Amino acid sequence: MEIMSVDTVTRSTAETAAYYESVLGLPVRKEIGAVEVTVGRSVIRFREDAAAVGDQHYAFLVDDARFDAARAFLAAGPGLLADGDRTEIESQLAWNARSLYFPGPDRSVLEIIARRDLPSTLGAGSASVAKASSLHGPDIQLVPFGPRDLLSVSEVGIAVPDVVGTADQLAAAGIGRYPDGSETFSPAGHIDGMLIVVSSGRTWFPTSDRVVGEPPVTVIAQAGAASPGVVPGRYELAPGRVLVVRP
Repeated sequence: MEIMSVDTVTRSTAETAAYYESVLGLPVRKEIGAVEVTVGRSVIRFREDAAAVGDQHYAFLVDDARFDAARAFLAAGPGLLADGDRTEIESQLAWNARSLYFPGPDRSVLEIIARRDLPSTLGAGSASVAKASSLHGPDIQLVPFGPRDLLSVSEVGIAVPDVVGTADQLAAAGIGRYPDGSETFSPAGHIDGMLIVVSSGRTWFPTSDRVVGEPPVTVIAQAGAASPGVVPGRYELAPGRVLVVRP
């Protein structure tokens, strides 16, 4: 279920545009009352709503071989969020992934995630990494981390009033449920794209002050080779929160 686009809100398009453009170096398109950010194969469009309540979460996919470079980049830039004394979070076995969390604009919690079950993109997705690989063999860490290393939006956080019921709805559509869910938290999707279905009012890991809200969000995804069995369609998850899966 590869995430192609996300349409949501931000309390400040100026802050959001400046962060994604200056801190992460991503392509940003500005328009009146909105800003569009390109993250690899995905696009996030933020519309301004100064009265929006709560904070948001997105995870961006990187190649596992670029994870250490991502850590160095984030540590020197926006900084890393910690869970106790840990800044590198090893996911549970079902995920086979590792993550780094960092503060984003408008009080968002952002994440870099490397999914080991996905094939490497080196030599195909990033020109700079491919060049370094040919010059230096396996020592690709010689190339600084950059926006081309962000391959797509891998996760979108969505608040719903009934987490278990929504997870059941998605599972019936072939959008798999991960085994480490609860009544307030249920990851749903596949290694090529996932929704983090949560209850409003809880906090976004690993923070204690970034609170899940209920902003309107439309996620458009496409069924892919890594997500067989997904049933295309439009899924109303909660008022203003929609998933559209294309064939």
